[in-house]
Amino acid sequence: MTEYSGTLESTSSYSVDFNPERRKLEKDIANHEKRARSVLRQAALANSDKLIDREILKEVIIESQQRWTGCLMLPVTILFFTFYAVAASLHEDVVVNHLLEAPVRDTLAPPLDKDEDPLPGTLQFVNTIPEAYDFIQGVFLPLFLSQQDEFGKTLEMKDLGTIFQYNQIKGLIIMEQQRSKKEKCKEKVASNLWCYPQADLTNEPHGRAFETMDGGSEAFYTTAVAPGVPILNCANEGFTVQGCTPPARTRRLAPLRDDLAPKMPPGVKKDADKYTYSFSFAPNATFAQTMKRFDYLKDRGWIDSQTTQVTLKAYYLNYQLEVPRLQTVKIDFYFSRGGGIRSTISFMALALDTFIYPASYAFDILFVLMLIASAAMLSRDALKAMSARDFKSHITFVNVVSWASVLIGFLIVFLIVSTGQMRSDIRKAIAAFEGVASESNAYGLAAKADKFANYMQFVRVAIADAHLLFMIRCFISLKWQPRLAVVTRTISKMSSDLGHFLIVLIPTFIAFAIAGMMMFGRRLQDWSTMPSAISTCFKIAMECQFVWGDLSAVDFFTSLLWVWVFVPLVVLLMLNMVLAIIMDIYQEVRREAGNTMTIAAHIKYLYMAFKYRVDWVSHDSLYTGVSDQPATLSLLELRQAFPSMPDFQGEYLVAECFNKARYMSRCGVDTSVTAGMVAAIHVSLEEMLNDIKTMKARGWLGMGFEISNPGERECVKDILTSVAMQQHWMKLTQKAMSGLQNKIEGIEEEHHESPHKGAPAGAAEGAQCKVGTE
Repeated sequence: MTEYSGTLESTSSYSVDFNPERRKLEKDIANHEKRARSVLRQAALANSDKLIDREILKEVIIESQQRWTGCLMLPVTILFFTFYAVAASLHEDVVVNHLLEAPVRDTLAPPLDKDEDPLPGTLQFVNTIPEAYDFIQGVFLPLFLSQQDEFGKTLEMKDLGTIFQYNQIKGLIIMEQQRSKKEKCKEKVASNLWCYPQADLTNEPHGRAFETMDGGSEAFYTTAVAPGVPILNCANEGFTVQGCTPPARTRRLAPLRDDLAPKMPPGVKKDADKYTYSFSFAPNATFAQTMKRFDYLKDRGWIDSQTTQVTLKAYYLNYQLEVPRLQTVKIDFYFSRGGGIRSTISFMALALDTFIYPASYAFDILFVLMLIASAAMLSRDALKAMSARDFKSHITFVNVVSWASVLIGFLIVFLIVSTGQMRSDIRKAIAAFEGVASESNAYGLAAKADKFANYMQFVRVAIADAHLLFMIRCFISLKWQPRLAVVTRTISKMSSDLGHFLIVLIPTFIAFAIAGMMMFGRRLQDWSTMPSAISTCFKIAMECQFVWGDLSAVDFFTSLLWVWVFVPLVVLLMLNMVLAIIMDIYQEVRREAGNTMTIAAHIKYLYMAFKYRVDWVSHDSLYTGVSDQPATLSLLELRQAFPSMPDFQGEYLVAECFNKARYMSRCGVDTSVTAGMVAAIHVSLEEMLNDIKTMKARGWLGMGFEISNPGERECVKDILTSVAMQQHWMKLTQKAMSGLQNKIEGIEEEHHESPHKGAPAGAAEGAQCKVGTE
């Protein structure tokens, strides 16, 4: 054999010493390489229906546990809202209250169509002082103090004050007024005129002198028009703040509740009684006496240029609908210093029993029980977090809303219970007035009724607003149902994009509202204030309807420009962009969710979990058992790990895992991940190329052999080639012998291959270098 004088260097393994400057780069791309391997592995598992990723299975187990707890709370939350809504509806009894006030409302202020003008004698028609007098004399007083029934028959004394057959006036019909001071105008341009500052009230006596009136003297009005029945109860009644009763009363007027309130006279001060002029009409007096008293007010000028506010009050009792109800009616006239009179009408039905229907007891008790249960669950979770010294984990948006709903719920319960004493006071006041129909008892009933009405107005607003908070709590609880969670996740994910878009939309919208107020507010009430202008713009944006004739009546081309810019920019472009943001996020969330569990499937899951509760594997046991499994496990391995698991539970876990594994196929790979994967592959290929070049330079020939001398390396390559060819010939010879044996045994060879076929060229040549033998 030919001798080889070189040295064979044997190594157990081959490793490359990377340059130090590349070590940092290796660390930088390590995360991308890991992510690339993970993505490729997920892509492979997404196309398999036999293998499950262990980490995905653990995620499914955790989500199932959270979903199980959340779904158990979902019925509690829904029942919490349902019991509250039913209990509140029974207490408010809106339908009956509407039936009680509708006849009076339609008589005093009949509803009008959009383009219909009010008729004389209605509240909407009042715009001047004479029209206010006509309304009070022709509509208000006859309605509450009429002494005839609907058939024109005179009522008996015991039935006086009956309206609409089933309602009885209680107390007095009260008229109250507040007046401003009269002083010379301070501005030079109006120094010769009188001014009536609406913010400065007066309590000075007013009215014409008795000598200038038809009666000619005070005695004419303070003596009887019939035996023992004078027109006035005392001198200057209605024209002094003292009136005919002691001044220590607690009546308080309510301010105007619309967007024009800041521009109206203030109406009520902290010490309102010192500035209130009162006058009253008794329901048991004859109608002729009532008209005489009203003519006295009118002739003496009870309402004049100094008047800032006039309030009309009436109280009637209905005892035909389940429980007795005291209905309050209040009409406010506001005398604007810009001219004209604004009016409001308000009703408040005061049930004299806290529980109107027997069902109220049941639903109130159920709501309180749900309230206590919710408070107990939240307190338990809070204590657990505190004991673990991780209270911050308890402060989440869901828990904050839940705590707020519980606290508001207890507040509502307190408000409703606290009305019991006020209802009792109203009953006592009615009984006192019926016992002695004096003016002091009548004013006492009015004061308590007004106080209770103001309190109930606050209670009703609180009850109505609480519905919104409880609805938000129910809405948040829907996230535990996978299919319903698509909606909640859409709202959550779109909040950021929508918030940024609103930064552009809101200033644009307000700019158009301000421009519209300046252009149309002088002519149109819907544009006269900033809140009403914003509301009108919102209405146009939602309905895309407006009265072009009203807008363009003045400054046609300016109005045209406003409409042409507002409609395309706000209505067509920006609002549709809002819809586009919502739909884009919804489609993204829907793709991410995949084939999630429907409500019907969820109910079936809860039923099967209860049905197989004995064999049902707990989430903790599942999580512990899966943690010991390999990174990728088959369905058979999952079944072997949990042999007692019900088939339904196993199928559910497998289906959820497959749905999660196919996330990449539904949504694709993020572009940043793709870029990282490409970069990692590119750098890895460069590393491989450099390693190959290094290996070639060092003379690597195989695992454990390195020959750096080029000549010696070629000789070894020839030797290895000869060995490989000898192995090839031996395989062909063995195959030929096997074929010959088969022929001998009578088995025909189907594929016969020539022993020379496939022999490499030069295989018969000997080695070109001399190898010495030892």
